[in-house]
Amino acid sequence: MWLLAVVEVAAAIAAALTLPRLERHFGWHPLIGYEEGTAQATLAAIAGGMITLTGFVLTAVTLIVQTIQGQSPRLLQVLDRTDRTPLLFGTFMATFTFALLVLGQVRGNAVPDVSVTISVLLVLVSACLFLRLLVTFRTALTTGGLVRTVGGELRKQIDILYQAEYVPSAPYGEGGDAAAAAGPRWQLAHQGQPGVFQALDERSAVRLAAAGGAEIRYIPAIGDFIVTGAPLATGSGPPPAAAALARTVRVGPYRTLEQDPAYGVRVLVDIAIRALSPAINDPTSAVQALDQIDDVLHRLAHRALGDGLLADEAGTVRVRFPAPRWDMFVALAFDEIIMYGAGSLQVARRLHALLTDLLATAPPGRREVVADRLATLRRLVHRAQSDPALATEAMRSDRQGIGSPRGDG
Repeated sequence: MWLLAVVEVAAAIAAALTLPRLERHFGWHPLIGYEEGTAQATLAAIAGGMITLTGFVLTAVTLIVQTIQGQSPRLLQVLDRTDRTPLLFGTFMATFTFALLVLGQVRGNAVPDVSVTISVLLVLVSACLFLRLLVTFRTALTTGGLVRTVGGELRKQIDILYQAEYVPSAPYGEGGDAAAAAGPRWQLAHQGQPGVFQALDERSAVRLAAAGGAEIRYIPAIGDFIVTGAPLATGSGPPPAAAALARTVRVGPYRTLEQDPAYGVRVLVDIAIRALSPAINDPTSAVQALDQIDDVLHRLAHRALGDGLLADEAGTVRVRFPAPRWDMFVALAFDEIIMYGAGSLQVARRLHALLTDLLATAPPGRREVVADRLATLRRLVHRAQSDPALATEAMRSDRQGIGSPRGDG
């Protein structure tokens, strides 16, 4: 985007230097004409106004970043609402530069009417981009908008990664055991910069292993932090070239949602437990995060999560990697919220509704870990509430936390 912004400004400079000369040379006369004074006043107003607007937008973007960071330090990577900011600033600066350079070429006997009209059109484009930024405020500056956006992005990734239906009797669906590979005969280390294991190019990994008749077992899981020199993969058969193996993985500075839906759950939990902190004490925001967690877990409960095995065209397993597990998602989604929210009447009731509903609808092979969390919630609620009557109220299922007419009585 920054490159595009630079191109915008460069194109504006080139157009401002050549277009007025072309107008004078060819005698272009558009439908809209300007007097010398009108053209000068219009261009001066555009140039001055764009500088003021740029400063205001810079303040607005700073506010958005601070608000998102305040909800979760990791949220900005998941919901980058500033990724198009360079395009916005590039358009503003291109409009400013174009108007300023055209202003210097206004002559009494040759007003560049076309160039002035283009300046006005650029102002309209800038206004549209600015209004789009204001719309972003609605989602970026409210907790409800943030969790809904995270939930939406997370649902997209789940639909991409986990398309098969969970079958309790099948060997896949609970993550498989990457340690089942044959005894490793070689081991390759990560030689690049330290960072987070963001993604695995599965097709390239299978081709690499099949080409050498090897079997590769990746040691870190998606989302793990890898230090320089840490074991990256082991395997049997001829070892692949270290450089070729490194090209099958992407290591970056932070986690992403691309192949790591657990990170989206992590962010939703961050928002919930931050809302439950004594400094903030906002259980309603925690309930909003639980609404999205509710939907995500109901989707995952009926999806096969994979076995961590990748086979070539002949059906031979060539690649193994740590696959996600259902119990991992359940622990990530509930353990911290139960620990911090057991003392909140509203959060406990929403958790109870979520867990009882999930326990009733999850496939048989995935109910045990949910039942464990429900039992933990009951224990911690009774421990946190000194009044037995409040403990009883906290264990009433209520999807709104407090106030739903469908809450059990």
